[in-house]
Amino acid sequence: MINVSKLNKKFDDNTVLESIDFSVEKGEVVCLIGPSGSGKTTLLRCLNVLELPNSGTITIGEKKVKFGAKNVSKKDISELRAYSGMVFQGFHLFPHKTVMENIIEAPLTVKKARKSTVLADGEKLLKKVGMFEHKDKYPDALSGGQQQRVAIARALMMNPDVMLFDEPTSALDPQLVGEVLRVIEELAKEGQTMVIVTHEMNFAKRVADKVFFMDGGFIVEEGKARELLEHPKEARTREFLQLLGE
Repeated sequence: MINVSKLNKKFDDNTVLESIDFSVEKGEVVCLIGPSGSGKTTLLRCLNVLELPNSGTITIGEKKVKFGAKNVSKKDISELRAYSGMVFQGFHLFPHKTVMENIIEAPLTVKKARKSTVLADGEKLLKKVGMFEHKDKYPDALSGGQQQRVAIARALMMNPDVMLFDEPTSALDPQLVGEVLRVIEELAKEGQTMVIVTHEMNFAKRVADKVFFMDGGFIVEEGKARELLEHPKEARTREFLQLLGE
């Protein structure tokens, strides 16, 4: 489903990702953990080509793009991006559109889908994330947890093969975290392929098939979720988890 080979990313002279190699199988859930500045979010943004890698290869589904040797075309980027849906820390909802208008925008404008079909799909997804009764409200009338659930529904509206989550609960008050994590756990049970940047270690232990610990732009350690989180092999991973009290 996802294959990343020799991926590198620099911002000016600062190397933020170096020689990244990994794969994710269809239906797998991978959690990226690590300290701030370790490259987790940049890696996720490279998968969705919101950041352009300096070199390396990304394959998602049947689309393979090689970066660095030549200019990557807009067509290559859009075709790679079409395989994934992205959920951000800060929701990124349109403030002037209702919940329903927010989630139907992309399929109507990008896929040119019929409005009746899109509305029916939108109702199903809003019920799925527990937001149907709020479909006519605007984002400022919703809690942070409700807004994030709408953002998840919006990403799912495009029927992505892969869902990418960038610390989906980090902007939420502690009492709202659970409602968002429950939605993501349900997606995992349904076999949705996901890559999740998270600092919620208990959540990662419950949901992830694999965990990658990142530090300094490298994947320092990877393994089965429970095994890595309970019995890390690398000293740096142990130090990180001990600081979190894990």
